[in-house]
Amino acid sequence: MAYATHPRAARLVLLVLVALAGCSGDDDGIDWSGVEDAGLDGQEASLSEDASLSGDASTEAGWKPDSAAPDDAAPDVSPDTSPDAAEPAPSRTRYPVARHSPMSPFVVARLRAVLDASSGRKNVFAKLGDSITVNSNFLGCFAGSDVDWAAYGALEPSRAWFSEQLVDASHTSFNRTTLAAVVGWSAKALLTGSPTPLDQEFGAIQPAFAVIMFGTNDTYETGVHPFERNLMADIDAVLARGAVPLMSTIPPRGDSATADALVPEMNAVIRAIAQARQVPLMDYGTMLEPLPDYGLASDGVHPQVYSSGGVHACWFTDPALQKGMNVRNLITMEALDRAKRFLIDGQAAEVAPAGLAGQGTLDAPWEIPGLPFVDDADTAEGVATLAGYGCSTADEGGPELVYRVVLDGPLPRKTFSMGEAHEKRYYVEARHLQPPSPR
Repeated sequence: MAYATHPRAARLVLLVLVALAGCSGDDDGIDWSGVEDAGLDGQEASLSEDASLSGDASTEAGWKPDSAAPDDAAPDVSPDTSPDAAEPAPSRTRYPVARHSPMSPFVVARLRAVLDASSGRKNVFAKLGDSITVNSNFLGCFAGSDVDWAAYGALEPSRAWFSEQLVDASHTSFNRTTLAAVVGWSAKALLTGSPTPLDQEFGAIQPAFAVIMFGTNDTYETGVHPFERNLMADIDAVLARGAVPLMSTIPPRGDSATADALVPEMNAVIRAIAQARQVPLMDYGTMLEPLPDYGLASDGVHPQVYSSGGVHACWFTDPALQKGMNVRNLITMEALDRAKRFLIDGQAAEVAPAGLAGQGTLDAPWEIPGLPFVDDADTAEGVATLAGYGCSTADEGGPELVYRVVLDGPLPRKTFSMGEAHEKRYYVEARHLQPPSPR
């Protein structure tokens, strides 16, 4: 089966494997209530796309937060040195599923260039987000002494370094009340107003880094496309101001099954944008998936803080890491530590993940190794092979990039395009699909 999109296609593409259809429709607001799930084991699908960015999201991935090495080892990726391996964009870096995205030679060089041109203070970071960031338990405890590193003591030098600089009369980056995070904010709010909240915060503290997490308040049926546009604008605005964004996926939702089902879509967007801009990504959402109640408080939205004779948001013992806020504090401190080591201290870059096997053509598709998956590539580098597709009589000629995925289990059922017509970006979402009911 071949499924295709094209620059002239509409922004939302329906991919239903039980129906032999894969061309795009013209409706941004498809009603999924009548779509039947299908379980197709051991099937192969080729996705031919005229896109600059694509990716997949699956609800299956997950790990416990204390499973990473205490020294925050590099993601478990190995270079493919076989002569047949081909990388679609040799200098850029793929972002496979990992606790942190790779600090590859390309990523490190790109981000060091951002900092070299920046007037931002290297040991200052801004906090950008919604109520999960407003919460004083987020990072604030690092400004005090109630820190139990447990197995993560290697992070202490970086905590001390980011604590050296006061960003106002009495606060460090950790415990400052940011002007760029407000309860109820969506991704659009950061750049709304004059001056924008982003400009207000950057003007006040002159940061070289920005911890950013949006998406929880954008999680609704028609929210994915405006979220993509707004978050991309946020990230570009941070980079334009000379700071390195440290991006994060969002937590699952325990308050609404409908909202929770949409979280993988939002996190696919976040992962795709991080890879497109080659900026650091921490996979906070996946770390919460195996925890009881996702590590969330009773409202099912906000991360819970560990309590034992008092609140201890910066304890990182095994019991404390069952709580979502403690997990976020740990992974964010890891991200700050990685930024310092690779971008400031000059630590050697990590080995880049292997490039995709294949050539991106119909005869030799790029092989998707597994889900979740994101990729960004320029279709100008593709080969024009297909003039049209079975469900359309329109001239769909133009260069294609072709991917192939082989899964022992359910395949993606729908595809979204991301971005405007002149800069199409795509990701593909994979969900848990049930076998058809017996007839």
